[in-house]
Amino acid sequence: MIKVQELIARRNKILAEMKLDSIALVFSGMAKLECGTDASYPFTPNRNFYYLTNISQEESCLMLIKTSTDEKVILFIKEPNEVKAKWVGKRLSDDEARKISGIDNILYFDHFFEKLSLILGEETQYGLIEHVYLDTTPEVKIKDNYYQENFKEEILNNFAKDKELEIIDLSKMIIRLRMVKSDDEVKAIKEAIRITNVGINALINMIEPGLFEYQLASLFQYVIKDYANANLSFATIAASGKNATTLHYPTPNDKLRDGDLMLFDLGAELDGYHADISRTYPINGKFSATQKEIYDIVLRCNKHIIEYIKPGLTIRDLQTETVNFYAKELKEINLIKEDKDVFKYYYHNVSHHLGLDTHDESDRELPLEPGNVITVEPGLYIEELGIGIRIEDDVLVTKNGAINLSSDIKKELNDLEIALYHRNR
Repeated sequence: MIKVQELIARRNKILAEMKLDSIALVFSGMAKLECGTDASYPFTPNRNFYYLTNISQEESCLMLIKTSTDEKVILFIKEPNEVKAKWVGKRLSDDEARKISGIDNILYFDHFFEKLSLILGEETQYGLIEHVYLDTTPEVKIKDNYYQENFKEEILNNFAKDKELEIIDLSKMIIRLRMVKSDDEVKAIKEAIRITNVGINALINMIEPGLFEYQLASLFQYVIKDYANANLSFATIAASGKNATTLHYPTPNDKLRDGDLMLFDLGAELDGYHADISRTYPINGKFSATQKEIYDIVLRCNKHIIEYIKPGLTIRDLQTETVNFYAKELKEINLIKEDKDVFKYYYHNVSHHLGLDTHDESDRELPLEPGNVITVEPGLYIEELGIGIRIEDDVLVTKNGAINLSSDIKKELNDLEIALYHRNR
C-alpha cells in the first residue's frame, strides 16, 4: 500500500492547481448489479479515488475545498453498521480510514448531499464557491440508479441557477499525476510482475499437446492467487495456433495441438497495481524453422523499441518506429512487398501506460518523461500460417532511456526451448 505521506503530497498537488473558491469531488463508486439478479459484480474502486486515498470501499467520496483563507480535505465513508456487517462484512471505522488515507476529517456518506448543499449555498463558512472540479471517470455509480453524469446535472440544476458556477474536469489533472510513477509505485508494479513470472513458470512446466486452453488460463489464476493472494490484471488470454491471431481471443476452449504456438497475455494485480506480460511458446517445446524466423523478428523488434525509448518521444513515435522496423524485416523475408502491407500482420499499438489500470489513464500525446511505466508489445499475426506471436514487457522510462522491469521473464529462443525441454523433469 502506498505510504500516507505520498497520498498527502498527491492531494496537495491537486489543491495547488485548483482555483480559489473551489471544491473538488471524487467518488469511489459502487458495485454494479449483475443483469437480472440482486447480486453485485465484484467491486473495484474508481482508480482516481483510490489514487488519492488508498480507500477501496464503496459509497465513499473525497472532497477538497480551497478558499483564500483555508484548504480543507474531507473524506466521506459509509457509517459502520453491525447488522449489515453480518451480511456483507465490516466497513472501515473512522480511525481505520484516517490511518489508511491520512485524512483527519472523516464524515459519513449519508450526510454528503446535505453537506454539499451547505457548501454550495450562497454564503457558507467557506464563502462563495464559484468552481466545482468533478472527476469525469465514466460510469462511476454514486448510489442506486445514480451516476456521476446525473450528479453533474444536479449540481448545475440546483446550484448554478442564481450564480455563475464553473464546472471543471478534474480527471485530466489526476491523470497527469498518475502518469508519473513514484519509487513506491514502481516497486508495486515490479512485485506484480514478479508474481506474474511465478504463474508463467507454472505454465511452462505444464504446457503440452492435448491440454485445453482454459486449463492453462485457470492454472495461472490459481497459482498467483495461491502464491500471493493476487488477482488477475485482466482476463487471461490463452490462445493456441490460429486463435492467437485474434488479439483479445475471448473463448479459450480449444485443445492444444502438437506443432502449434501458444500465446499468453496475462498479468497479476496486487494492491491495485498491475502487470501486463505477453509471451509465446511452442506447445511441443520446439519452434519450427518458420516459427523461429517470425519469433526472432518480433523479439528483435521488442528489444529495439525498449532501446529506442527515451524522454521526449511519444507513444505515437514508438508505434511509427515499430511499423518501420517491421516493414524492413517483413520485406526481407518476402512476406510483404510494400510498407503499407505491414498492417495486414500487425494491427495494434506497441505501447500503453501501465499502473492502477492495465491500460492506465494517460494523455498519449504528451511526450514520455522519467517515471512513466509503459508496455512494449510488438506482435505479428499471420493467419494463413496459423502463427500469432506477441512479446510484451513492462518498461520504466528513465532520464537516460528505459529499464525493462520484466527482464527476468524468459523470452530468448534458446532459453524458452531449454525451459520447455526440462519441464517436469
